[in-house]
Amino acid sequence: MFEKIDLLIRGIESSREEIEILLSMAKISFLDYILIKRGEQLPPDGLGTWTLQQIDMEVAQLREHIEALEKIKNEILM
Repeated sequence: MFEKIDLLIRGIESSREEIEILLSMAKISFLDYILIKRGEQLPPDGLGTWTLQQIDMEVAQLREHIEALEKIKNEILM
């Protein structure tokens, strides 16, 4: 069980690092990314579709890791 938790935590950390790198390359913050995705902010001119797709993929992976960790937490504590 602890090995699975450790694997998920490493996955979360890896996704977070990758997101930070991609955001840095795109020269936007995570808040900017969220606002762009909501349509509340226009993307900067230099931000390409490919970069947004890469960030989307990493955020989806991060979400999956967090949901899996949450599921384990609920199974253990319930």
